[in-house]
Formats: sequence, C-alpha cells, structure tokens
Amino acid sequence: MKKMITTIALSLSALMATSAMAASDHRYDDQQRYNHTQDSRWDNNNRYDHNRYDNKRVNPSRDWRVGQTLPRQYSSSRFQVSDREARRLAKTGRYQQWYKINSDYVLVNERNNRILRIQN
Repeated sequence: MKKMITTIALSLSALMATSAMAASDHRYDDQQRYNHTQDSRWDNNNRYDHNRYDNKRVNPSRDWRVGQTLPRQYSSSRFQVSDREARRLAKTGRYQQWYKINSDYVLVNERNNRILRIQN
C-alpha cells in the first residue's frame, strides 16, 4: 500500500512539474515575439508615453458640463483659486469656490459639488 501511494504521489508531482514548465515556455515565446516598436504607446525614442492612454488629461470645457458633479480628486485645496480678482473671475456667492483644473476655471457649489460655471 505504501509503494502504491508513493508511486501516485511521484507521478502527480512529475505531471505538475511538466505542465508548469510547458506553461512558462509558452509565456516566454509570447514575450520574445512581442515587438514594442509596433505599439503606438511607445514614442520614436522607445519611451512609453504615459499620458497617451493611462493618465488622460482632463479638459473641463470639453469633458464636463454645468450641473455635473466635480470629481472628488479635483476638490482638494491645491486646485482652489485664491486670487480671483487677478485672474478676472466672477465674484463667488455663498458656498461657491473657483477651481483651476489644467487651463480651465470651474465654479463649484461647495455644498453639493455641482459645477455652476466653466470658464477657459
């Protein structure tokens, strides 16, 4: 009985080892055949262009509309505009705040985070 269990265990381990080796060889072939110069995310100097697909730059005047909710990542204090007069922005009402996102200014209601106005 002990010989039979040992034989089964050895055959199963050998089967698992050969299947693992076959799977790793297959992945190696796929990586070896991949040519990154054909991928449009790489520029002419073989550097990956991260801004092309991964970090899409937001353009509020094109991507957002009045009445939409301001995305949470832009409601931090680093986007808030403090010198409204120097930038010739309209006066804010109660519970309103201007935010500068990329090259656009967005007026937001602070209570519900709704966009009231977009100015570029």
